[in-house]
Amino acid sequence: MRRIRRRGFLKNATAFALLGDAVRRGTALAAEAPRAGTSPVAEAASPKSKGDSPARIPNEYTLFLPGERECLESAPQVDSFGPVSLKARHKGEVRELRLGESIGGWQLVAILPSLNRIPTAVFERHVTHQGALAYVTTNGKIAHIPKRVGDLSKIRPRPVNAPPETRFERPARYLPAPDKLGDFILNSAEDPCYENVAALGAEMIGWTLVANEEAGPEKSLWLEASGVSRQFGTDPASLWAPDLTGRLFEPHRLLPTEYAYEYEYVHGFSKRTLLGGFLPAADIGVYNPRYGTGYEVMMILPSGEAARPLGRLRAMALPAANESPEAAGNKSLAAAPFTNCYWNGSGEEFYSEVVGIWNHWNDFFNQKMQVEIPDEWLLDAARAGIVLSRCSYHGLNPSYQIGEGAYTFRLDRSPAIFPVSFCVFVWAHQLWNLTEEVQPYFEHYLENYILPDGNFLYNKMEQVEAPLNAGIFLENSARAYDYARDIEALQRRLPVLRRMIDFLLKRYHYSKAAFPHDDPRHGLIWGSPEADNGMPPRDDFPESHPYYYQNSSWTWRGLREHARCLARAAAEHEDDKLRRESEQVATVAAEMRADIQRSLNTALAARNPEMKAAGITPFTPFDTRRTPSELGMYENNRFMTEGMYENTRYMMDWWTSDWGDPALDEGHFKHRILAGEQLLGMSTNGQYPQTRNSMEYATLAARIRQDDYRPFLLTLYADACYAMDCGNRYSPENALVPGTYPGEDPSTAGSPVVNSELEPTLGLRWLLCYEEHDRDIVHLQKAAPQHWFNSGEKIRVWNCPTRFGHLSWTTESVSSNHGGPRWHVDIEFEVPFSANLVVHVHPPGRVPLRATSIGELHKGWVVLPASLLVGKTKLGIEIS
Repeated sequence: MRRIRRRGFLKNATAFALLGDAVRRGTALAAEAPRAGTSPVAEAASPKSKGDSPARIPNEYTLFLPGERECLESAPQVDSFGPVSLKARHKGEVRELRLGESIGGWQLVAILPSLNRIPTAVFERHVTHQGALAYVTTNGKIAHIPKRVGDLSKIRPRPVNAPPETRFERPARYLPAPDKLGDFILNSAEDPCYENVAALGAEMIGWTLVANEEAGPEKSLWLEASGVSRQFGTDPASLWAPDLTGRLFEPHRLLPTEYAYEYEYVHGFSKRTLLGGFLPAADIGVYNPRYGTGYEVMMILPSGEAARPLGRLRAMALPAANESPEAAGNKSLAAAPFTNCYWNGSGEEFYSEVVGIWNHWNDFFNQKMQVEIPDEWLLDAARAGIVLSRCSYHGLNPSYQIGEGAYTFRLDRSPAIFPVSFCVFVWAHQLWNLTEEVQPYFEHYLENYILPDGNFLYNKMEQVEAPLNAGIFLENSARAYDYARDIEALQRRLPVLRRMIDFLLKRYHYSKAAFPHDDPRHGLIWGSPEADNGMPPRDDFPESHPYYYQNSSWTWRGLREHARCLARAAAEHEDDKLRRESEQVATVAAEMRADIQRSLNTALAARNPEMKAAGITPFTPFDTRRTPSELGMYENNRFMTEGMYENTRYMMDWWTSDWGDPALDEGHFKHRILAGEQLLGMSTNGQYPQTRNSMEYATLAARIRQDDYRPFLLTLYADACYAMDCGNRYSPENALVPGTYPGEDPSTAGSPVVNSELEPTLGLRWLLCYEEHDRDIVHLQKAAPQHWFNSGEKIRVWNCPTRFGHLSWTTESVSSNHGGPRWHVDIEFEVPFSANLVVHVHPPGRVPLRATSIGELHKGWVVLPASLLVGKTKLGIEIS
């Protein structure tokens, strides 16, 4: 049988049924968050929104109605424990409670006789859209675990309330066109956010992962929207009689009725979330609007290679015979009767393991880098990316797939060792101050998946990867030293990194010897630009592909960062050998930069009039004869059809390498827009209504460098709202948009993959703290939206790593006696900071900043020069 390629291919365009407006709109909207102020449109030439605010929906994944957050924070106290009951108090009420009984809206769901040798009560409470588990001893509350499932009767498909002319609906066939929806949001009175981006179209409905770090993907579970497991039972009969033996877990087996149809899943009426917002544990709510019934499935996989999953079902009782579904749904939470059942273990086992999982992952992040922002949903997404990726690895062995699926292989030659996803895995950890936690993975990859000649082991299967990945590895290595200052780890990496550099330099020296100085290929790096283009290995020779600029750009970037890292290590450890090596690498990098720039100048000058007029950036030295509406395979990171290439990864890799010329970056954006292959800021497929979100982090990498932060926000929120399930973060390699689900069309669908999963992780870090590559400048809050600066809001980041040292800061909106908004910014440095620090503040209404207590005032930011920071470890700023 022919091996399945890492990326599938499109065969024939097919028509897709559109979801009905009734399902999309759902029921009446809950209270909305405050809207941002108004401002002029962004660009006069763009489609107009007439200055109006776009349609909005509330974010029910993190929404609290007035007073509800305080309700969930206020857990009961426990005075004493008895054999089968306990004495509890809550706001003056004192009661003796047995399992299932409640006080102050909190239900006692478990009594753990000895949690860490201490008797502990587990209480649960739900409000409109949220819930919580509280673990309480006689000494007080020891754990508070958020739940994103609340009142089951409030569950509905994500509403779509945008007017018809700005509604995001899927055509049967995508026709390249201007980004009408993206322009509408950008030209509106608001910054892009969940509330106005998600309001445009239907949600993705994905599967929910249940996993741990030890068992590997094969022992993980995927739960469908109804809570049913994708996995079948272990009974051998499952192989030949799956209809008789059923799935490993099916909620209807635990429901309080023999008539399971009364709880049947209705498309869209599920709230698929991760317990705690980011744990590798499922918390799924399902509601049947016809019968007024619902249930909640919670599923965990405890730690250990041989762990067995544990589940809990909380089901609403059936309404009385004379009670309408509407009346049943309108019952108060306290009055609605529920039954609790446990699967594969007892309630005590379940809740004991739940708090262990929570403590592990909560400490994993909080001991390294703490973040507090007004958008809890986005923070959940960022942390979930790292958690689900780590739970998809086979120990230290890499994975391209999230959970088990089409790309899950443990062979030494498989998509699992795809260098791109591994690079992003390391990169994301480093940005979240988890360099030490990812170091074992990094070393394991270098030792086991780099060949003796410095190439990737990926090259031994039927696909050849791009040499640019070696440059990314070099930068990851440099960042690792910048953030952790671990000279021993750097020394362990160096022998393999030197082999990788030799591999790159052989290709560099070949082109310098093979082509004269005035040939635009002189000094470029030959090789495949992308794994699917480099298949098979016999196709890996100097003229097998054009000399793509992103291979050369990333090689230069990797060498430059590696040389800087070696120079730093040499100076800090007085190592003359490292100093000489850094000088040699820096010399080659500088020479390479000149060669590439000469080639770029030649290609730019040779462009035809159409390309010059449009400002289009070439992909190769001879990419000089095309119309601006043409965009080939992988150039915009689209998909491919059988027998022909239709799109690219090329511009994406160019953006992440950060060549340092904004005009060339903008040339690729112009190309994508003029070709009509951008939708809500994301790349699209010219044939299918599809986005290839596995490389969309590259769009974010380029957008964060631009002065206008709003296109960055548009891409970030669009990707998280349409190419990812908003609750469980299921994020496939490519997604039909909007409103897709796994298996909708196997010919176009992709498995959930690591680099797709980590896009909010990278994006939020860049939003909060972005380091420029080639200048000693660090930006704080560069892409924070206006509403994060509303009165009473706070942004807090603690222990954020940069190459200039770790820093912490809090930006708080404070009341002003002089009229107008005012912000207080407190900054702390681990060591005195040696870079210019730029603090961005985006006032509601987009009004310019008026004053700052220190630093250089600009329209939307304050510059703190490095000279101002000399010797300081703390700093306070007043901005108005």
